[in-house]
Amino acid sequence: MSNDEFDFNIDRIRSPFSKAQIIASLEKYAQLHNVDTFGMREYDAWSRKLAHSETIRVRFGTWGKALQAAGCRAERGGKLDPKTMVKAFRDCWREHKSVPTLRQLEEFLDHHKYPFRIKTYAKVFGGIGRLARRIVQVQEGELQEADLYCPRKIEPRRDRTVFLRVRMDVLKRDGFRCVKCGASAAADKSVRLEVDHIVPVVRDGRSTMENLQTLCWLCNQGKIDNDN
Repeated sequence: MSNDEFDFNIDRIRSPFSKAQIIASLEKYAQLHNVDTFGMREYDAWSRKLAHSETIRVRFGTWGKALQAAGCRAERGGKLDPKTMVKAFRDCWREHKSVPTLRQLEEFLDHHKYPFRIKTYAKVFGGIGRLARRIVQVQEGELQEADLYCPRKIEPRRDRTVFLRVRMDVLKRDGFRCVKCGASAAADKSVRLEVDHIVPVVRDGRSTMENLQTLCWLCNQGKIDNDN
């Protein structure tokens, strides 16, 4: 047969084994090794494996889904799938006919062998309470379904800390005097000097030399009162 007459057939891409056969093999591995989860390399090292782990992964979409189909716990440490997390939460909600408690959700995740835990919901969604409210908003048309899968935006940390070295540099720069009234602890022992944020921390003011000033206690209190 010449090259032009060759008949191209897809004969090796798809696994010759059915999903049921693969699941049975994974179940057998877990039973023999007395484990509830295992990795692709561990399975490939097994002399009685049915197919290469990569073949199984392609057949099921992910290795974790193959493990779940076999009643095993999907391995942790993989890339989190917000859609799967939302689905699991909704399914648990339906099962209990009310917003699940942390214990109910934890038991649900364990029972269905999900690779994530309840603390992951706090990291990804800001907690199950926030996720529940957003699911209701989607139901009422206030949010798009896609908005559910967007991880929670972590607000930048607002730090009030002024390190001692920076504090001393500010006091020296201002001559150890209140920049508002000129009060000095050297002239009046009752004067208490404080290092103040010009732009308050609650308004994203930073603890930098440019945003710090020396105020006496009275002037600082007056500034606080005015800000409020």
